Amino acid sequence: VWQHHFGAGLVTTPSDFGIRAQPPSHPELLDWLAGWFMQNGWSTKQLHRLILLSAVYQQKSALPLDPQVAAHALQVDPENRLLWHQSPHRLTFEELRDTLLSVSGELDRRQGGRASDLMALSNTRRSIYGLIDRQFLPGVLRVFDFANPDLHTAERSETTVPQQALFLLNHPFMATRSRALVSQLPQASQDERMTSLFQTVYQRPPTADERLAANEFLASAENEPIPVPPVESTAWSYGIAKLDPEKPLLTDFEPLPHFTGSAWQGSTQWPDGKYGWAQLTATGGHPGNDLQHAVVRRWTAPVSGTISIDSVVKHEPAPGDGIRYWIISSRQGVLKTELVHQKEVPVTVPSLPVEAGETIDFVVDIYQQLNSDQYLWAPKITALEGGKPETGTRWEAERDFHGPPVMHLKAWEQLAQVLLTSNELMFVD
Repeated sequence: VWQHHFGAGLVTTPSDFGIRAQPPSHPELLDWLAGWFMQNGWSTKQLHRLILLSAVYQQKSALPLDPQVAAHALQVDPENRLLWHQSPHRLTFEELRDTLLSVSGELDRRQGGRASDLMALSNTRRSIYGLIDRQFLPGVLRVFDFANPDLHTAERSETTVPQQALFLLNHPFMATRSRALVSQLPQASQDERMTSLFQTVYQRPPTADERLAANEFLASAENEPIPVPPVESTAWSYGIAKLDPEKPLLTDFEPLPHFTGSAWQGSTQWPDGKYGWAQLTATGGHPGNDLQHAVVRRWTAPVSGTISIDSVVKHEPAPGDGIRYWIISSRQGVLKTELVHQKEVPVTVPSLPVEAGETIDFVVDIYQQLNSDQYLWAPKITALEGGKPETGTRWEAERDFHGPPVMHLKAWEQLAQVLLTSNELMFVD
C-alpha cells in the first residue's frame, strides 16, 4: 500500500521480505502501521485514508527554498528514502486512462459487470473492468509498462519510449477525449473558456504566460488547412455480410471494426472471436468462417454513369476447396460469380450503367470448407466517357485502400489535447 502511494515501499524489495531483503527505511513506522492495520479490522480502505490524510503524503515535491538546506538534504538522502519531500511519480496507464475520462466528464462509474476492451472508443468504464487476454495483450498496454499477466510482478518497470508520446499525439482515444472535454466548455468569451478549460484539467486558472501562449496557439491552429483525402478513396468501404447463395442475396452489411494499419478485421486479434478469419487488405484478404461472414469490399457510385470493371481473382493454396467470388450490384443483382481453387481467373465487366449511390460489392466466401482461403483480388473501376476509358475517373482498390477517416481536431480541441498530454496531468505531484 505504501509503495502504491509513494512509488517505493518502506522496504524496496516488495516480493522478498527475507534475509536477502533490504532493511526498511522506517522500521518503527512499519511496525506501527502493521499494528494499526490489525487494530482497525484489517481494512485496507482505512489504511489508504490514514496515509492520504497524513502530513508526509501531503508534502510538496518542491525542494526547500533555502538552497543550503536543499543541497544538504540532497547530499544526505539523494533518493528521498526519508521522505523529506514528495517524490513525483507518473500515473500508470490505467490511472491515466481513468483520469482522462474523468477530466473529459465521460467516466462511467457503474460497478460490476463483464470486462470489455479498454481501448474501444465507446468504452468509458473504469479501467478496473478492462479485459485482459493473456494470449493477446493489447500493444498499448505493453508500451505503457503493463505488468506481464503470466508472471508475478511485485513492482512495475517505468520506461519512457517514443511510442508513448505517439499514442498521446495520434491515438483516437486521445482525440475523442479532447473533443468531449471541449464540448463541455461554456459558450462564453475566449478568456472565460480558457479559464474553464484549465480549471477542469488542472484545477487552477492559467497563468498570464500560459494564457498568452494558449491564445497564440489557438490563432495559429485556426489558420491551418484541414487535409482532404483523395476523392477516389472515399468510394470504398470494407465489411462483412450474410450471403444466401441459393437466392442469391447479400444482406446485413456491417463494416469491419478494426484497422491494423494494413488490414481491416474484427479486432486486434486475428482470427477474432466474433468475425473469425474475416480480413481485407489492399490486395486481397480472407473470408470469414461461414456464409454469415463473407467479406465485402464495397464501392459506392459517387455519380450516375457507365463504368467498367477489370480485375484478377487469385487463389494459390492446394488444401481446401477454394473460394467463391461474387460481384453484386445493389440495383442489378449478381453480375458475376465463380469458384476459384488454386488458380488465377480474370474477372471483367466491360460496361455497366450505374446510378449515384448504387453499390458494387466484391464478395468472397469460403464456399463449403474453411481451409486455406486467403486470396488476392484488387479490382479496378473506370468511368467510361463516350464508351471509352481513356479520360474517365479511375478507382483502384489497391491504390485507394485506406483506414478509418483521420480525426482532425479543431483549434480548441487541439489545445485541450495539449493540456491532456502535459506532465502536470500525467504525474502525481
